[in-house]
Amino acid sequence: MALESWDKIEISKQKDSRDIATKADVEIENFIKEKIVSKWADHGFWGEEGERINAESDYQWLIDPIDGTKFYVAQAPFFYVHIALMYKNEVILGLVYNPVSKQLFSASKNNGAFLNGKLLSLKAPFTLDKAIIDMDLGAIAGKEKEWLLDKLSAIAEKCYRIRITSGSLAIYLVTGAIDAYIYLGNNNKPQDLAARIIIMQEAGYETKWVETPSGRKVLIVAQEPLLSEIKEIILKKADN
Repeated sequence: MALESWDKIEISKQKDSRDIATKADVEIENFIKEKIVSKWADHGFWGEEGERINAESDYQWLIDPIDGTKFYVAQAPFFYVHIALMYKNEVILGLVYNPVSKQLFSASKNNGAFLNGKLLSLKAPFTLDKAIIDMDLGAIAGKEKEWLLDKLSAIAEKCYRIRITSGSLAIYLVTGAIDAYIYLGNNNKPQDLAARIIIMQEAGYETKWVETPSGRKVLIVAQEPLLSEIKEIILKKADN
């Protein structure tokens, strides 16, 4: 459905000056909701574009119909369909699909992570000086911007390379394209992160939320010792 609409995109909603929803976002979310509700009418459904239903249910489906809508609208092939299932606030299932490359990443709790049905194996770990790191910066302003630039500089000085891809590259951590993922976004919407996180965890990566002095929560995904090296930089106070 996303590909069929790719050359005739219609804007459905302008959320702010740059954040939009397309007609395809709404149609895909409704399509998935209808499929789920027809099988599990008592399950909760929490999409990005519509109203939440059955919020009290132990089972909650989290849907981001097109993650990377800005890329989608700009004809860049970095967009994904995210589907996750939570049971009692724990993510137990995750699916991330790239319609362009036809790559389906999937995982369920304690069953490993897969790419198009093939079990993913954990790559050998790297230390910070040899690591390629993807950072999703989100929207940061004021004093937090100074803090971010300090951390960006500190990590860049010590790592092999930094990518800043607004989350679009994150799932390829599990294939070895990057070695760590750092999420500094301030919305922390579960629809954006839930499917990615369980796939990364089931692929063997550690996930750690750390809180900065300003109260911002930062997600770090990596293997050890790389995770601890990044955490130390994130939590280190700025020199006076």
